[in-house]
Amino acid sequence: MSHHQIVPEAARLQYLDAIGVASWLPLANQLSTHGAVWQDASEFVALETEAEEDQSAQFSSVGSAPSQVETVAVGSNSGDMQPSFDEPPPLGISAEQAKEEASQLRHSLMADNASLGVEQGVQKPQTAQQAVVAELAVPVEPRVVDRIEPVHLSFSWYAVGVLVLNEVPLQDGAAMTSSLAQLQTAMVNALALGEKQVMPQAQGEFHWPLIPGKHGDHSRSGAQEALAYQLNKLLAEKMVIKVMLLGQRSADLIIGDGVELGSLVASEQWPEAQILLTHSLHQLLKIPANKAEAWLHMQLLLNA
Repeated sequence: MSHHQIVPEAARLQYLDAIGVASWLPLANQLSTHGAVWQDASEFVALETEAEEDQSAQFSSVGSAPSQVETVAVGSNSGDMQPSFDEPPPLGISAEQAKEEASQLRHSLMADNASLGVEQGVQKPQTAQQAVVAELAVPVEPRVVDRIEPVHLSFSWYAVGVLVLNEVPLQDGAAMTSSLAQLQTAMVNALALGEKQVMPQAQGEFHWPLIPGKHGDHSRSGAQEALAYQLNKLLAEKMVIKVMLLGQRSADLIIGDGVELGSLVASEQWPEAQILLTHSLHQLLKIPANKAEAWLHMQLLLNA
């Protein structure tokens, strides 16, 4: 048979209070009536002195007779366990030792919090330093690309040495209809460069970008180089003495920005040719009043 050391209830309550556990105790005199009646441990402290005196009186009058509230006893012939209300504290430590351990635990937690605050304080200067470096870093200027909108041109070469580049609206689809071709040929023959009417001897179209979508080249310089290559391939060993640029977009790729309608300009690609900018064929058909203005522009080529 094993025996437990009987510890005063007050000591047990002090131990639980030291480790921060609130205790609710069953009243022994109510166990046989309507079930256990629970009360706060703080109410039990007021009865500490009276309980100890009763317990001492019982032991003095009846040797080792058990009190009304007994500990758990394990009999040799029975495996039943009876409830005990005077259990000893764990590991058999006293209330003073429990208070001391609770105090040590509290100091340990405070030390851990303090060390954590120091670590955070060490990390903050690093974050501030990174912010300063980011502010002092020289911003990288974005790369400026000379981007242009998609463009569609048609070009024709006539045996009298006339090259015509016409701007084609993207929504019109086909580069050259019969009405546009007739109007263009009439404008070239109006220059009276030959003894008879002439027809185009070489024709082509230019689209930019070559590859549509975000993966294509949309730069102005790329469009100018691609158009120059295509024209040089078309005009190999062909003479060019006059160039008619029909539409502002055609002049932007051949000469550059800032060329006004009715202007007579020069180009490095054809240093000996006279280059005129006037309305596009589509504008001449859409707005017939522009034909008179285009004819005035063409006088510069006739009188040159």
